[in-house]
Amino acid sequence: MAGISIGESVGEGFGLIAKRPVAILAWGLARVLLAAGVFAVMAPVYLSIFGAVAAQAASGAATPPNLASLQAIQAMQGVNFLLSIVSLFLSSVLYCAVFRAVLFPEQSAFAYLRLGAAELFYFLFFFCGLIALAIGMVVLLIPVFIVVGISAAAHAPALGALFMLAALLGIFVLFIWVLCRLSMVGPMMVEDGKFHLLDAWALTRGHVWSLFGIAILLVVILIAIEVVIGVVTLALGFGWLTQAAGGAANLRSFFLRPPADILSALAPALMIGAVFSVPISGALMAILVAPWARVYRDLRPSTDVAATFA
Repeated sequence: MAGISIGESVGEGFGLIAKRPVAILAWGLARVLLAAGVFAVMAPVYLSIFGAVAAQAASGAATPPNLASLQAIQAMQGVNFLLSIVSLFLSSVLYCAVFRAVLFPEQSAFAYLRLGAAELFYFLFFFCGLIALAIGMVVLLIPVFIVVGISAAAHAPALGALFMLAALLGIFVLFIWVLCRLSMVGPMMVEDGKFHLLDAWALTRGHVWSLFGIAILLVVILIAIEVVIGVVTLALGFGWLTQAAGGAANLRSFFLRPPADILSALAPALMIGAVFSVPISGALMAILVAPWARVYRDLRPSTDVAATFA
């Protein structure tokens, strides 16, 4: 069994950007179109709510929230849940496409996007994992809150706070450890289209520190990219807002307009932002997901994959 090269694994996504730019654009476009679809569904309801709140604030009336607005928010909960499921499934398909681009670069048709057993299994893994995470957090936090409550009753709040801090840190470490041990589930599913859990767990035995190192480097890279994008976005966004409002002195009155008018004024900027988001989103997918397929390729390369890279 080969070892893990942290540097080569982290660099896999950057290499993918250079070798598969069309796939990168396709992945980014899929994510941006999903975000646009979610916005198109949710925006009308929230615009009407914000409009009602703004009108209420402008009139100076200190009245409770509009009942119709509260009912609209409640009615959107089911739609929001459905959109979350769709988003989770699309993410599963895109992750599998990135894994496939690393493991089977010759299968480049349709930007490596497929709808098969691997995508379904990975979606189920994500969905069940989120449920397990929620249940696990409740189970782990119940005794923590009990101990904190006993400490408060015993007039030792500092001891309770220290215990909670240590418990939360321990839960976080446990969560990261489990993620590292299960990080090969997706690549293994893409390789043979079968569900993998215990064998993925076994494959990562003895490699947690290397996997953790890869994760830390990816987080640092992600933060650096987001800082750069954030600074550029703030600078350009402030300039566009100032122009749309007719000057910096008019920004306050600009945001007092009806939400629909604000959205209409900002629509060109939003469209330009969406266009630029396509390559950025696709590149981030490659940078953050491809390393895990590279790790799997190094740990347990199949005959076909090994022949491809010979």
